[in-house]
Amino acid sequence: MLTVLSGAAISLQAYVNGALGGRIDSAMVAAAINNVVAVVVTLAIAIGSGALVRGIARLRAAEQRPPFWHFLGGLVGASLVGVTTVAVPEVGVALVTVAIVCGSTLGALPVDAAGLGPAGRRPITSPRVVGVGLAVAATGISAFGSHGAFEPVLLGLALLVGCGVALQAAANGQLARESGEPFLASTVNTTVGLLVLAVVATIAIASSPPEALPANPLLYIGGLCGAFVVVVGAAAVQTLGVLRLGLAVVAGQTLGALAVDLIAPAEGEKVTVATVVGVLLTLAAVWVSGRVRLRRAVA
Repeated sequence: MLTVLSGAAISLQAYVNGALGGRIDSAMVAAAINNVVAVVVTLAIAIGSGALVRGIARLRAAEQRPPFWHFLGGLVGASLVGVTTVAVPEVGVALVTVAIVCGSTLGALPVDAAGLGPAGRRPITSPRVVGVGLAVAATGISAFGSHGAFEPVLLGLALLVGCGVALQAAANGQLARESGEPFLASTVNTTVGLLVLAVVATIAIASSPPEALPANPLLYIGGLCGAFVVVVGAAAVQTLGVLRLGLAVVAGQTLGALAVDLIAPAEGEKVTVATVVGVLLTLAAVWVSGRVRLRRAVA
């Protein structure tokens, strides 16, 4: 249930960050603010609960230090926040979400097959491949019906970042397993992401200063959503595996995106039949891809 809720949180985060970026006229500054909030929240919890001290002590006591790439999940997180902040106001939450879902489902296949996640190797099976095919079809259908001025660059970036999400889940899950503390992994993730976004935001500010920050506190909850997503993912991927985690997140993400676009669609946009069909196809991809795992669990 928490993984499904984290999927819905991704859609809400994309919408809120897009709204903040529009208010201050700077998508990258909005993305950086998102990560500042996420870092403050996760670091406060990690320090207050003692997770940071325990996790660092366990990593130091280990016979082998974790590979460097286990600390780099935040690079994908920063890219995800940046792309969604730019794309959502132009394309809408539902369509961007379907593109990310397509990428993450596709990316999870080789990540699981290579055993990069903490749950070990998960073979590429026919149901998984069919599920990816359905996700790709969902992206095409939603793109055809949702946005008259189709934005292939933005959707392509969303698709690419989606592929990286699977690797991010594997890296964060590995670090959480090695340290024994998901909050340490999430703190590292958000901190690395903030460092990247801070550089990009500084360049953006130098070229075009943003507008004054709005007073509405609801425009800053994107960071809370992001922190929640990272913590849940780092903990859940250790038992679910990258693809199964992604499937649970997708269920919440697509439904949450559709809800956001129904309640507060992007300017000039509306939810069409094709958008709904695309979301339903994505959910079908979730179900088909998980069939092999369900059969094994019953056996």
